[in-house]
Amino acid sequence: MSTTSEANNVEAEWLKYPTNLEHYDPIATDGAACIGHIDHLSDVIFSKRTKLEVLELLDSSLVSRKEIESEDALDVFLSANLAPPSFRIMHVITPYYGRGADSSLFKILSRYQVSPEFLDVVCAFGDKQSSSDEVSESGLYNSFDGISYGMHILCAYKGVLLTDADISYQLRYVERNKRSHGDPWSLRQTGVYHKVSGMGTGNKKSLWVLLHPMPKSKAYRRLQEVNSDELTGGVMKADSLRPHLLVYSSYIDNWRLYLHDMTRQFLELEDNLMTSELRDRNEYTMLNFETLQKLRHLAGKLIPIPTILQASIKTLKSITDMNNTIEKERVEDGEFVSIGVPSRVSRTSYHLKVFENRLESYLASCHVLQARIENMTKFLADGLSLQNQEISAESNGHLVTLTKDTVDDSATVRAITFVTLIYLPATFISGLLGSNLFSFQAETTNFVVSRQFWIYVVLTVPLTFLTVGYWKYRTHQQAKKRAEDVALQQMHMV
Repeated sequence: MSTTSEANNVEAEWLKYPTNLEHYDPIATDGAACIGHIDHLSDVIFSKRTKLEVLELLDSSLVSRKEIESEDALDVFLSANLAPPSFRIMHVITPYYGRGADSSLFKILSRYQVSPEFLDVVCAFGDKQSSSDEVSESGLYNSFDGISYGMHILCAYKGVLLTDADISYQLRYVERNKRSHGDPWSLRQTGVYHKVSGMGTGNKKSLWVLLHPMPKSKAYRRLQEVNSDELTGGVMKADSLRPHLLVYSSYIDNWRLYLHDMTRQFLELEDNLMTSELRDRNEYTMLNFETLQKLRHLAGKLIPIPTILQASIKTLKSITDMNNTIEKERVEDGEFVSIGVPSRVSRTSYHLKVFENRLESYLASCHVLQARIENMTKFLADGLSLQNQEISAESNGHLVTLTKDTVDDSATVRAITFVTLIYLPATFISGLLGSNLFSFQAETTNFVVSRQFWIYVVLTVPLTFLTVGYWKYRTHQQAKKRAEDVALQQMHMV
């Protein structure tokens, strides 16, 4: 009965998120807008088959792993875990998108006092990337001022306590999708929220919420395979930022492979373009719109990459600040002292710096590749323009030749017409006099007109008028049709 009552309390409490947060600022955060935005995108973000897996370090020697696949089981879990362990990682896995997991997520966010900034990371997930989420948002490390929020400011002066700090970010990366067709690379994302509480009190606790875009993602598998000594030996507890290293190291190498693949595709096009004779169109088969389209496609795929890399670099800087500030010291007897693992913390800082340098080198490589693609695209566009000009010149030459031939033919026709007109009266007279309408009398050497000559006149005159009239009618109809066509074209142009 008690469990049911506690579960009902969990059910009632999450409905107030984010206004029920301890550090909620109604001026800086519009709670209603947060909930409305999530509700608007719930069809895209959440899944009915969303699964929650929890990894907990209960004490120095006991590691607990739980799988939660129903909302009822989640209510029981949240109500039963009133005393949080020293280290907890919560995997939220969304394999298929639809409705159903929004309430479960809000219960987790409400129960563990997750800052509403994490909702921006949640909204970036979905089956289709929107233009507003085309690039990732860099993480920002937050600490809480005791004067404003009842907590102590994060600093390294003697006698000042450290309490809570958190960071949330969306890590975007490329990964091979193993598809048999289409682009072999997919642009994916992993959402990360990390909160460290109780710093300087001797009871430090670390909470992680990881949003995985697919089942058995690489970061998820590697976290599942973490050596038990890493957990039970207190390494994760002492250096609570190590999972950031694991998440970044799971995907950072993909950038080199991706840029190498993009460069290989570009070099194939470049070699074909630069080793062909530009003036020989029969040999220069690559000088066409299809090649230009391939170059444009490569350039289009690289457009969001620099901004994504820059956001990842900024996130690493925030994690480094968080590591340098909260992981090097603790409070013991009212003074800051070393926690005994400076080498491990230094190694974490070193690895973060290595990741940052690698991403900066990938960013520089991406800029170089973009410049080379742009240069080759301009070269190809200029080549196509020159080719079109050459074709136009050849076409103009053919038109000139055709025009000359037409003029010659027209002159010939005019000459024939002129000769025909000269002989036409003689031909008409000879034909008329040679008909039966006239007879020649040898005795008198006179022409005698037949009494039926009127038949010739009666038939010839109307037929002449009919022919001329039909010609006039056809000429008028053709002129009228041309005028209507011109008016219709002008109407379409307007």
